[in-house]
Amino acid sequence: MTKPPEAETAAMRRAPQQARGQQRVAVILDAAEQIFAESGYEAATTNQLAARAGVPIGSIYQFFPNKEAILHAAAARYRDGFAEQYERLLAEGLGELPLPELVARLLDAIIAYGGAHMGITRIALLGAANPHTAAVGAALQADLLQRLDALLATRAPLLAPERRQFVGRTALVAVFALLAHGMAYKYSAPDEMFRVFEEAKTLLLAYLRATTDPA
Repeated sequence: MTKPPEAETAAMRRAPQQARGQQRVAVILDAAEQIFAESGYEAATTNQLAARAGVPIGSIYQFFPNKEAILHAAAARYRDGFAEQYERLLAEGLGELPLPELVARLLDAIIAYGGAHMGITRIALLGAANPHTAAVGAALQADLLQRLDALLATRAPLLAPERRQFVGRTALVAVFALLAHGMAYKYSAPDEMFRVFEEAKTLLLAYLRATTDPA
């Protein structure tokens, strides 16, 4: 089976084994997230990334063959970080909370983590400009959908799997649309951004009540 072109360029050149190399890769990925947040993935260059990270350009190419591989590594780190946070929420009893509190805790976690990692969040929310950002956005959304589906399976066991998955996809699309709208106000009108985020909670709560309430 032939791999898609983006798969050929998405892998790191080599994974660091020692602490010094791991720290350098982390600095590069931090710089990438910052630049992706400020000017978008398309406009970013490896020279910009090296300058922001404070490393020689050779250090970039020591670990990454190109910008695409940096994007995929940053996205993988983002996914792992959110997975750890979500597991902590589950361990704290997220699934047993009353629905209003569950929705608030879940969206607060998504918003806080996304706001701290805007470079990748921007890609996840604003859609795909090319095959690489498409793959990253799709993977992030698939992760969230899988977690939401597992949560719904516990909360609404009478829902048929096909219906439950449809509800999860619909909820995710609606919430992502509102979060993307809210993020547009991040710098120009922060108060408006938080108002939109609160509306996202209201919408999600009302929709889940309407679709998962056994009555």
